[in-house]
This record gives sequence, structure tokens and C-alpha cells, in this order.
Amino acid sequence: MSIILEDNQPPGFLRLGPTWYHEIPFLPHGWETINEKGSGSLKHASMKALLQDQSALKPELFEHVHWYLAKYLWDALKRCNKQTMHMWKIMANVYPVQFYEVSPYYGLNTGCPKKPLRDYMGLLNSDDFRWRAILTIATTYCTAADLTTVPNIKNLVALDVYSEPYTSNLAPLDPMGVSNDGITLQDGFVRGWTESKALQHLRILRLYHQREITIATLGALRELPELQLVAAYECKNITETIQQYDKPANDIIPIKGWSACRLDWFWETHGTSKTIDDNLLALLHVYQSSLQTPGDGKSKRPSSLPTNIPILEFKLPTVDHSRRDRVVIRSRYNAKSIVLFTRDPVKQKKRTGPPEKGDRPAKRAVMKERGPVDISETLNQFF
Repeated sequence: MSIILEDNQPPGFLRLGPTWYHEIPFLPHGWETINEKGSGSLKHASMKALLQDQSALKPELFEHVHWYLAKYLWDALKRCNKQTMHMWKIMANVYPVQFYEVSPYYGLNTGCPKKPLRDYMGLLNSDDFRWRAILTIATTYCTAADLTTVPNIKNLVALDVYSEPYTSNLAPLDPMGVSNDGITLQDGFVRGWTESKALQHLRILRLYHQREITIATLGALRELPELQLVAAYECKNITETIQQYDKPANDIIPIKGWSACRLDWFWETHGTSKTIDDNLLALLHVYQSSLQTPGDGKSKRPSSLPTNIPILEFKLPTVDHSRRDRVVIRSRYNAKSIVLFTRDPVKQKKRTGPPEKGDRPAKRAVMKERGPVDISETLNQFF
């Protein structure tokens, strides 16, 4: 089940924190007040009283509530289109097994952030890994503090970082202190991510229009144990570095511990029947594909998180990957600027045994100690 909610809040709405900046916690006025069969049951009245204000609900209230009744509440919220992220997280926390069968995915898209992005990121985190988190952020709205907060999402499995022109009709709030130009991702931010020893479950990373990121950041990203794919789309410095290489016979360039392939090389070898590489589709699709065993029999690194826990996806703001025609046109026009970095589990496997003879490091030259030299003897050799 996929639930996608858009930001439709009227101006001046009572704010209850970032959880409710894009959703309303209250039931619709007059919802199911009239019943064709007469007065509603006591069960129905209790349900309405409990769900009247979801912001007051906490997981502790459901500790002794049977799943049958919890599902009754969740289904009631579906009837009035009020299945909020807050309630979804409560269900995922208290009923991890049963709720996964009912709602394995929840997605929230925002038209325009109304708080600093770091406040939103806290909503995605689950310290006890009750769900997997997928995040899309626009650096247009980012500050340096926002980018340094990314590692706080311990359950993050996929991340999109992109920069697009500001197009929303709604201007950000002044307290955000973010200009329309925002900030771009830099190598230092990525190094900070890896040095924090966080993001241990990050599997997919895609960078769009990040002009300051360089190829050096790929070396740092090797420290993330589960990262399988890094897609760089029109990242100027990375594109220029890869363009210095001639097309290899196998379309693969080993660089910084990764196997790099330009998209136009891939098309030249395999044809354009697919029109677009699967790695550029919706982030959720790419992540789920990374968990599947490919048809060529090559093994993929298994997920470090159980795959039977639900997925919570947040887009700040919304990026539309559903318009396949737009993605195809964009990728065709910029095929030379799209570089896909993947891990090679065979060629790049760390050797655990002793190095072979040919791999032994050269011995450092050491000057031998010599006795004192008579300068007269040296001069006599020249005369």
C-alpha cells in the first residue's frame, strides 16, 4: 500500500511541530456523524473520540490494545483519508509483524519545506529499526547544519541529494534563513558522514547537479559498508574527471575502489532498447532492485537490515519520477554526464591472506654506513 500526501495546509493553520506541518491531525468535521442504521455503536463512538486528535496519541497507549482493534482504527482512518505519518509510525512500532502485512510502505511528499530540513530528518529516524528510511532532499533548501544532520538517520537505506531551480509558489519561512540558491554538497560533508561511522545501512546514493563534489569523495564513500551504488548526474567535477578516460573495452573504469561506467558507454554496448538505465528511476524502485538477485547469477550483498520491516519515504520537496518521458529526455540529453559507480564484489574484494610475491611493497632504500673517506684519494683519481 502506498500513501502519498501533498502539502495542502491553509495559511495560518495552528502548527503543532514539524510532524504536522504537512498533515492535519484532526478528523474531518462531522465525519460519520449520521448513520443509515441509526445511532452509531459504542465501539464507533469510542473510535471517533480516540482519533479526534492524532497528535495526542503515543505508542504507549497501544501497548495492551489487540491488533484487531488497532487495525479497526487504521481502517477507519483510511475511510476519511487521515492515515498520517504519525499514526503509521505508531502502528509500525507497536505491531511490527502484523502492520507490515497491511502497510509496508508510507510516502510523504512536501511541496515546500516549512522548517529547516534537519527538523524533518528527525521524523525519519528509528533507533530500534522499526522501519527503513528513504530520503530525498533538495540542497536548494539546505544549510550546512542540515547536511551534517544526515548521519543522524541511523535507518537510512537510500538517499537522493539534488539541486533544482526554486519553482514553488510558496516561499520558505524566514526563520529557515535559506536563500533560493541554497548550498551544494561538498567533499567535506561526505567525509563527515563516513567519519561519523553512521549510515551503516545506506545502500543507494544519488547526486544530482552537485557541482562542487569531486571524484575524491568516492574514496570516502568506500567506508560505508553496504553502499552498492553511487549515481552522479551532471556533477561537473566528476564528469570532467571521467571524460579524461577513453572508453575501455568493458566500459568499466576502476577508480577509487569503484567500477565507474558512463551511461552513454552503456548504451553503445547494450543498445538503447531500455531507453533509460533503471538506476535513474524512482529511488524506491532502485533500492528495491538492489535487493534482488540479478538474472546473470551474480550475487549481491544482502541487506544488513531485515527486508520484512516497512519503508518510510520522505521527499523534501517532491521530486516527480513518475513522468518517465521527462526522465528519458533528460538522460538522453546528458548521457555523457551521468556516471554510475558500483562495487565489484570479485575484483575489489579485500585480500585477507598474505600478499603475493608480485604485490609486495618495494623495500625502502637505506644508505649504508661508510667509514671516513680520505679526500686526497678521491682527488688523485681525477689527476
